[in-house]
Amino acid sequence: MAAETVCNNRGLDEMSSQRIVRRAEINVFIHATEDRAKVIKAVHNLFPSGAELPIYTETNLEGYFGDPITTLSFVVKNRRPATELFENILANLSSLDYVSLMDELPQRIDETKNLYIRLDKQKAFLGKVVIEHHDALRVKFGLIVPHKTDPAQIVKEYMEENPV
Repeated sequence: MAAETVCNNRGLDEMSSQRIVRRAEINVFIHATEDRAKVIKAVHNLFPSGAELPIYTETNLEGYFGDPITTLSFVVKNRRPATELFENILANLSSLDYVSLMDELPQRIDETKNLYIRLDKQKAFLGKVVIEHHDALRVKFGLIVPHKTDPAQIVKEYMEENPV
């Protein structure tokens, strides 16, 4: 048992000096009453200053009452920009949202090591990052964590060791 703990701790130490996110995906709904350019600006505001917006896919849907709904899916496939996006979001959260996120990590990470965060679309347009649950920008981070370790613990330690 002690040997396993030592092995896991070594994995944690290695993770703190590496990028923790392997990819990121942002999905958003654009309702008929919303301005498409403003929603794209809200997504762009999540990225670090000077970062290019990734290529996105667009899907047109029909709402319950026949109203048009468009979904946009932005995918960041490389570790560096994905981790920079993650760190930028963390850096711009209020201290209350930051602590809430840390406390909720076990509920926000699925069995395939993806971290899910929903952010307020209107606040993001204004350049603010606020955790929201309804009509939000849905962000999914694919995490890089050592085998047989708790992803929530890895992310928590990463956040503690890399304060923003």
